[in-house]
Amino acid sequence: MNEVFEFLKYKMTIEDITSGITAAKVTGTINPPVESTIKEIKEYFLTTQYTPILSEEKNKHVVQFGIFKKVEDKPKYWLHILLFLATILTTIFAGYLNFGSIQSGVLFSFSIMAILTCHDFGHYFVSRREGMITTLPYFIPMPGHFIGTFGAIIRMKSLIPSRKALLQVGMAGPLAGFLVALPITIIGIALSEVKMVPEGAGYLRMGDSLLFLLLAKIIHPNIPQGADIFLHPMAFAGWLGFLVTSMNLMPVGQLDGGHVAYSVLLKKRRYLYIPIFAGLVALGFLWMGWFVWMLLLFFVARRDPVIQDSLTPLSRRDMVYALLPLVVLILTFIPQPFILG
Repeated sequence: MNEVFEFLKYKMTIEDITSGITAAKVTGTINPPVESTIKEIKEYFLTTQYTPILSEEKNKHVVQFGIFKKVEDKPKYWLHILLFLATILTTIFAGYLNFGSIQSGVLFSFSIMAILTCHDFGHYFVSRREGMITTLPYFIPMPGHFIGTFGAIIRMKSLIPSRKALLQVGMAGPLAGFLVALPITIIGIALSEVKMVPEGAGYLRMGDSLLFLLLAKIIHPNIPQGADIFLHPMAFAGWLGFLVTSMNLMPVGQLDGGHVAYSVLLKKRRYLYIPIFAGLVALGFLWMGWFVWMLLLFFVARRDPVIQDSLTPLSRRDMVYALLPLVVLILTFIPQPFILG
């Protein structure tokens, strides 16, 4: 460990050292030009047994390093396949319950599973490209649920190498899912029927996002008074895809939007939380589900991603890319998802 300290004293002005048996923390100021020096520090650590974490605390540069146990990636393919097949069955059953036929159930399942699969494999392939150890998606079947699934999750088992990597991994999933949900929604709305709403009969109507409303008006421009669009199973899956995408893009905690926001703002991301939670409280009076979502976000908001190098800033191009998830959030957000008509 002493040889590391000897190296660092030529690369930064050291103000404090905290040292243990297998890990140490060096605080000070990295010599300019900072980005070039950071590159040299990272290259040096590749020749050692230590893994570095570069960050900033109270306007001081911090280099932490230690010996971390390497996590082996041994996927249980049988489990991933079993959960995937089980989720296909539960989504087919959900579609059957919602629309009354096995054919509708299959169309719904195909559509929602395509969106979810592309979302999670978007995360998976980009994280692998960045050299991260990431599991295959674990799909979550929900028998008897009106959607049939709680989506899917992947687990990252290694450090996130940089702010750029966090940005790209965070945005890859929702953008991939959105690009699949968009044509599914267009086809589904085109296949949906415009029918007269029975007088005096209460029914559950789906709220509109800006994009869904625009697509519906383009595809069905002349809806007569007292009529509505009765969604085809593919349109319903696309609508759900938009809803899940927008909820996942909120810039909070471990959500995809939270990762994107953290890559851009780092710890300043917390300044977004008060307006976000205030907005959810207001929206809760339109749909009670926002109160539940707000409580869930409260718990996930407490954790920040661990980035191996949070000192190297995003490029101007990366900052432009970071606007794409915000645009998708605005287009797909549904203020009142369910309306009793």
